[in-house]
Amino acid sequence: MSWYTVESLDEALDETQSLLVPVDVGVWVRLAVITLLAGMTPPQTPTVSVEVPPQAVIEYGESFTRPEFVAAALSLLAIAFVVVLVFAVVGSVMEFVLVDALRSQKVRILSPFRQRLGSGLRLFGFRILVTVVVLLAVAAVVAPVLLVASSETALPLLALVVTIPLLLVVAPVTALVSEFTTAFVVPLMAEHGDGVLNGWRRLWPTLRAEWREFAVYVLVKIVLLLGAGVVFSLAGAIVAVPVGLALFGATLTPVALVAVAIAALVGFVVLAAVSVPVVTALRYHSLCTLAASEAEFTLR
Repeated sequence: MSWYTVESLDEALDETQSLLVPVDVGVWVRLAVITLLAGMTPPQTPTVSVEVPPQAVIEYGESFTRPEFVAAALSLLAIAFVVVLVFAVVGSVMEFVLVDALRSQKVRILSPFRQRLGSGLRLFGFRILVTVVVLLAVAAVVAPVLLVASSETALPLLALVVTIPLLLVVAPVTALVSEFTTAFVVPLMAEHGDGVLNGWRRLWPTLRAEWREFAVYVLVKIVLLLGAGVVFSLAGAIVAVPVGLALFGATLTPVALVAVAIAALVGFVVLAAVSVPVVTALRYHSLCTLAASEAEFTLR
C-alpha cells in the first residue's frame, strides 16, 4: 500500500530544488528572513554554562532585593514581553508569506506581509488560545504542589490524580493542533481567504476520512525533524567551536573582538545557508501532502 504523504517527499525535494537552484542570493536571504521570523525549526545552537562561585552569590544576592534593581528588572521584563509579542505577531503573518512564496516560487516579503496581515492576526489569536490551554493544564499540575509546599496538609496532591493525566492528554493534542494548523490550515486559509476556524472546518472532513495518511505524516515529520535537528546541531557545533576558542582562548583586544564578530557573522550565514533548504523542504512536504489529499487545495 502506498502512502501519498511518503510519496510527497520526492515532490517536495523537486520543488525545493526548483526554487533554490540555481542559487540566487536574494532569494536565499529573503527565505532566511521569512523562515526565521515564521518560527520554523530554528538552528540549534550550543549553550555555554558558566559556574558562579558561591561567594559571588552571597555578595551580590542582597543587591537583587533593592528597589532600583526590582524596578529595572520589571522594566526589562516588560520590554522583553513586548518584543516577544511583536515577534509572535510578525511570525504568524510570515507563515502566510512563506506559503505564498513557496506556492508562487516568487519570494517577496513586504507586499505579501501587508496582504496577509489580517490572516496573521487571526492565526496569532488562535495560537494564544492554544498557549493558554497548555498553561492552564500545567498550572493545574503545579498548583497542588505549591499548595502542599505552603501548608501542612497533603490533601491537594489528590488533585494530581486528575490533573497529571489531563496534562498528558492536553500536551500531545495541542502539539498536533499546532502542527496541523501551521502545516495544513494556514495553506487552506491562504487558498480560500478563511479564518482559522473555517480553515479547520475545511480540513476536518479530510482529516477524519484519511486519518491513516495523516498519522503517517506525523511519523514522517518526526523522523524529518530529528534528522534536521542533527544537521543543525552539527552545523552549530562546527560554527561555535572556533568562535568559542577565539572568544575564550585569546586576549580580548579590539582586533580579537572584531575577529570574533566576523567569525560569528560567518557562522550565522552558514547556519542560514543550512536552514533555508531544510526548512523549505519541510514546508514543501506539508504542502505537497495537503495537495495530494482530498482537501480543497492546489500547490500551483
